[in-house]
Amino acid sequence: MKNNLTILFAAVTAWLATVVTPSVATAQTTEYGMAAQPNGVREPGMRPPLFDVTLESSYTATGKAKFRGADSSDSDAYNLSFALRTRAPLNEHWSIPLDLRSQNLYLGSLAGVPVPDNIHTLQFGTGLNYRLNDRWMFMALVSPTLYKLSDVGGNDIGISGGLMAMWNYSPSLKFTFGVMYSPDSAFFKVMPMAGLDWAINDQLDLRLMFPQPGLIYTPNDHWSFRVGADLNMATFRTSDSFGTSIGLPQYNDALGTYSDIRIGAGAGYRVSKNLSVEADAGYSVHRQINYTRIDERVKFDPAPYAGLGLRLSF
Repeated sequence: MKNNLTILFAAVTAWLATVVTPSVATAQTTEYGMAAQPNGVREPGMRPPLFDVTLESSYTATGKAKFRGADSSDSDAYNLSFALRTRAPLNEHWSIPLDLRSQNLYLGSLAGVPVPDNIHTLQFGTGLNYRLNDRWMFMALVSPTLYKLSDVGGNDIGISGGLMAMWNYSPSLKFTFGVMYSPDSAFFKVMPMAGLDWAINDQLDLRLMFPQPGLIYTPNDHWSFRVGADLNMATFRTSDSFGTSIGLPQYNDALGTYSDIRIGAGAGYRVSKNLSVEADAGYSVHRQINYTRIDERVKFDPAPYAGLGLRLSF
């Protein structure tokens, strides 16, 4: 039961990571999610940049793979992701969020174990945002995803979505809550979710919003430091011949979910108003591939990880 709750937490995190919340040090309620800005008491009326571009890479060191109760060889993982976010304002209250995200995973494949050499997905997010006032904003979101980028068929396209609200309780405290729907999820199809962002003072921010819940310390306008959790996740589909190539034909064209839950610390440096870089390191505590409809999993032992990110907004 405890393990299932951990995986459920990861599922919610993954959806928010790709649809709602960019990976940044601090958060501000905006028309398309959260946007970075200096820590401290933030004015609700501040507007986000029109375009938000992120490039992130990370490496999880080798960990022993476990499949069907037996230990296999070691396998590592390299992740490279790109995201572009913008919005199309309709009027003072309504806007359309637009989001494009490419996820690319390179794994150490193993003989006789369903670990693909690589995973490539492409996700597009859109919807409708309504800003009632400086305190309330409501969002309806839909996100079609390509589960693979070669030999694409009808079953290689999935759709997830959700309804959510953001409430600025005060200039220093905001809440997010709603419900998500993901029919191809390895866990629950429908899931409620909630989060908060509390600017404790001018330098400390407790951010329990995903995909990076944590505590952020910002000593000045350039540097920020954080401790907390992070998640890397992708729903994908294997090739038509993948299972045959490893002697397990049931894994041909199989739907799977890769997840990597991490705990660590990081630092960010704002080079200019529009450009910032981030680096983090820690430990991957729960990494696995879950093949939902086959009801089998490949699990990996905990291992160190390191990551580097670049963010451009204008």
